[in-house]
Amino acid sequence: MKQFKHAFTFGRFNLLHRGHTDLFQRMSEVAESVTIGVSTGPKNIQYRHRADVIEKWARFDAPEVNLRLIPKLQPFDLVSELPLDIVPHEVVFFVGEDQYKLAKAIERSLGFSTVTIPRLCSSTLVRQTIDNEDWDLLSGMIPGSIINNVIQLHLTNA
Repeated sequence: MKQFKHAFTFGRFNLLHRGHTDLFQRMSEVAESVTIGVSTGPKNIQYRHRADVIEKWARFDAPEVNLRLIPKLQPFDLVSELPLDIVPHEVVFFVGEDQYKLAKAIERSLGFSTVTIPRLCSSTLVRQTIDNEDWDLLSGMIPGSIINNVIQLHLTNA
């Protein structure tokens, strides 16, 4: 039995990398279901393209993860996706260390536990590495099952 029923996160996930996949794996280790809120803000790559990459990663690298993707404009929109009978101690909200303020806001306003994980990589670094054609370095940042998809996303949206 896992510690939580639900684990949530929210982010852009424009160029999926090992930091993101580590976050998703950690969520699945402590919760029965994993919900990823994917930002639909105007500065993002089209939602469906990002969702396809996340789903491909899950299929090949983490088939045991009970994963659900939800397009949302902002993180508090995810609350509408919670079951009506949810109690705060059944939910954990995960963030990367760059989203520390979001974690505190979730704790204050919703009473959910939060987990902040260290930053392993960044989409900015992934973009720079692709632009510099440093393929060896890139192969350490992105799971092999999706590396071509991530490169194509960046090149198409550069």
